[in-house]
Amino acid sequence: MHQTKLQEKYDTAPKRKLALVSLLLASFMALMDTTIVNIVIPDILKYFSVDLSKVSWVTTGYNLAFGILLISASKLADQFGRKKVFIGGLIAFTLTSLLCGISTSIQALIVFRILQGLTASFIVPVTMPIAIDIVDKNKKGLIIGIWGAVSGFAAALGPVLGGILSEKFGWQSIFFVNIPIGIITLALATFYLRETYDHNASKKIDYLGSITLTISLFCLTFSFAKASELGWSSQPIILLFIIFLATFLLFLFIEKKAAEPIFPLIFLKVRTFTFSSLTLFILGVSLTSGTLLITIFLTNVMNFSSMKSGLIISSLAFSSMFTSIISGKFSDKLGGVKFSFLGMLGMCISTFLYATLNQDSSLYYIILLLCLTGLSLGMVIGPAMGSSIRQISENKVGIASGTINMMRAVGQALGIALLTTVLTMNISNYISIAKNESIEIVNNSKILKTEVKSEIVSNLKSDAKITPSSNSIITDKIKVAETKALQNSPEIYHAEIKKQFKQQEQESLKIFKEVSKSFSSNIDKAFSDTFILAGILSFFGIITSLFSDVNPKRKYKIYNL
Repeated sequence: MHQTKLQEKYDTAPKRKLALVSLLLASFMALMDTTIVNIVIPDILKYFSVDLSKVSWVTTGYNLAFGILLISASKLADQFGRKKVFIGGLIAFTLTSLLCGISTSIQALIVFRILQGLTASFIVPVTMPIAIDIVDKNKKGLIIGIWGAVSGFAAALGPVLGGILSEKFGWQSIFFVNIPIGIITLALATFYLRETYDHNASKKIDYLGSITLTISLFCLTFSFAKASELGWSSQPIILLFIIFLATFLLFLFIEKKAAEPIFPLIFLKVRTFTFSSLTLFILGVSLTSGTLLITIFLTNVMNFSSMKSGLIISSLAFSSMFTSIISGKFSDKLGGVKFSFLGMLGMCISTFLYATLNQDSSLYYIILLLCLTGLSLGMVIGPAMGSSIRQISENKVGIASGTINMMRAVGQALGIALLTTVLTMNISNYISIAKNESIEIVNNSKILKTEVKSEIVSNLKSDAKITPSSNSIITDKIKVAETKALQNSPEIYHAEIKKQFKQQEQESLKIFKEVSKSFSSNIDKAFSDTFILAGILSFFGIITSLFSDVNPKRKYKIYNL
């Protein structure tokens, strides 16, 4: 009787719609925060006067914390109530967003972002099982498609909204925007969501599995992030890899023996789940090139403002929404393989094409590549998420949802850590090449005097950036030398002296242009090599996508794990 009244309370169509809105808003907000920081990284660099390897942890910390706890949070929600966990996560997420916005040091910001990521892990994995419980069973495929579309659009829209907010209100506003959204979502969830459980779930929590998985993923990500600073073959990095391998193997052993594992290894027997999860993991890595690396390229290399860069990247967000709607609508009928394969193929092609970008690239060409990435993203995310749980029984959708979201989040975290490290190392190597090339150009000059050559070479060997002011400094020194020479020489020689110094100025200007060209060319190569690596990694997603689903028109097995 009580259950009937409870269902009547929540089962009116308007209330179900408001409940779904609360779930979509919360999921959108948490997933948008996986990428929203990317666009303001240059602003944070300047604000705290730190380097890229440290600032990248503002993004990596969130994604890693988010990914690590997703499975634990899913299990807790299944056991103790999804609505309780969802609302608790929502309150904590809103508070940590405030703390991120008022951070006064880079260390505090990183800590609060990690906490924010932990709270997000209590929001995202429970939204899909609650939503599936709200709607009719024949609309399950539609809900999965919508969730996939929202997930892709949120991640793609992050840099766009971040650029607009930071330009108008400062980089802190990207965190403050979560506060009103969080309050509205909290009100809707409190009044319109009903409590759901996995009634077969045990109350036991796999603490050992959680701890070993956390240590394992942290060591792997931290080793990637620190490799540019310490070197791949350094003792600390090798030690981190050893700890990662040891704790990961220990995690697998614990999960095999545990009565209630945090990650049921039996899920891996479901081919569609395994290969869809791998596809989403690789998608997470690939997405780094389309969001973070392109953001750094637009703001630091092409010198676009955060707002302009965000608006350019909006082409990725809106194009992903277009294909998300189409793939979400038809993948449940046609199967996810076709969509996932075409999407990962497009991601791979667009990532390799990013390697052709340079400082003179047309804006239209950049937007075209971003649109290709967006269209590809929309083709993958919804179908892959749907494929991953197609053969999973409804009572295990929560833990399965947590796992697939973890794979994508960890993919993004590892992608950011690896690709920013590789980019940092590439830039360092190519800057050294540019300096050597430039010194050779200077020393080969037959017009510049020895003291002028020494001055230019000294500037090149320093860590100072090559800017238009660099040539002004040299020109000013030439003029000072000219003034002294004129003062110490008879007037009869003044015309000849002026002619010689004029040649010096013209030669320094010519050399400066050659030096600037060398630096620009080598910076382009640094980005190009990084994009090529990202393209190689995304290629494996094409292979995994081929095995990611069954034919929905034929009868297939549902695993009651």
